[in-house]
Amino acid sequence: MKAWRIVLRKFGRTRRSAFSGSSGLSVDGRWHTAGRHLDYAAQSLSLAILERLVHYKRFDALEPHVLYVIDVPDAAIESVPVLPHGWDGDEPLPAAQAIGDEWCDERRSPALRVSSAVTPGEYNLIVNSRHPDWRWKWVTSGPQVFAFNARLAELMEHPQRHPR
Repeated sequence: MKAWRIVLRKFGRTRRSAFSGSSGLSVDGRWHTAGRHLDYAAQSLSLAILERLVHYKRFDALEPHVLYVIDVPDAAIESVPVLPHGWDGDEPLPAAQAIGDEWCDERRSPALRVSSAVTPGEYNLIVNSRHPDWRWKWVTSGPQVFAFNARLAELMEHPQRHPR
């Protein structure tokens, strides 16, 4: 599965820093609790953009970002078979986090394919670069300078002007 990761430049100067797992170590995610070396990537560039922007409160305060592309073999990816009820709510659901925590703690595969709450029907990858089967050659591109399209600022600054 090909996937895109947008990361703050200060944390993504090299492939090893961009996929160090530091983001999962310091904060909870939809599919894990803090304390695990995990990173998220998205199945398309457009989904990666949305997944980043959904966490920002102000568009004009964005720091410089970089983009990476990975291509993880399907055999190295586990998928979540059954989604717990409410997994896609505004706040992370402990049952969904337990799925990612168990996958990581048991070291079952280098990547876990999970559903996106931002875009139904699309997927993200949770990547564990510390897994013994992880291969750095799967990082096929990056770092590339990445800037969000300025037209997105209008949506973020004035959401009431746009129908939902």
